[in-house]
Amino acid sequence: MDQMTSKWTDLNGKISKFNACFIQKNRNPQSGASEATIMQQATAEYCKMYKKRTFPHVAAWEVVRHHPKWVPVELVDTHGPTAPKKRGGSKRSKTSESGNYTTSASDNLPQMNLNDDPLDEPDQPLDEPVEEDTLTRPRRRRGGESSSKGKEAVAESIFRIEEEKMTQFKKAEQRKETMMSLKVEREQAYKEHLKTIERQNDLKILCENHAHLDASFKSVVIEQKRAICAKWGWEMPSV
Repeated sequence: MDQMTSKWTDLNGKISKFNACFIQKNRNPQSGASEATIMQQATAEYCKMYKKRTFPHVAAWEVVRHHPKWVPVELVDTHGPTAPKKRGGSKRSKTSESGNYTTSASDNLPQMNLNDDPLDEPDQPLDEPVEEDTLTRPRRRRGGESSSKGKEAVAESIFRIEEEKMTQFKKAEQRKETMMSLKVEREQAYKEHLKTIERQNDLKILCENHAHLDASFKSVVIEQKRAICAKWGWEMPSV
């Protein structure tokens, strides 16, 4: 567990730096830019800022990027055209015919007459109990406990990814060793095949009759046969 925690501490800093670059590029993308283009721009920005050749932890970042810690915070424009409109207060106006005052706030709110007597409204029957709204106190979550569990889950996911990478690396090394062994065996078998062919050709030359040859050429053939016998350890036949 200590080894996993130390590895996660180092990886956490690198992922946080890259995630900041990605959020910046994703928040102000170029026209027509895809997510792959944004990833390339974020990687280039990360390498430029921190003087790295590449960002090798993309798989780990893909696991944690949707965690609340790394999700980008939406910015609210309080002064621009997208700012929420302020609600104005209700205005009291006097009607022309009855002289009563009415209030109007917006088109969605009904008009009401301030001169109406609330006693004119029908009373609620006494036999029906009045239901009182009971306020329930929301249950507070323990931030420390949930944050700790989230970190452990992320660290465990990253540990599994690293373990899977190591397993794939070992399998690749085993396949490489197997291929090298097969290559050596094939080369050895090919050499034995060539040696067998050479032995058969030398044996054929050694068994040929040279009695009909003239003296000058006959001596050359005899020397060749002696060299063949010396190479293979054979006994020289009678001349």
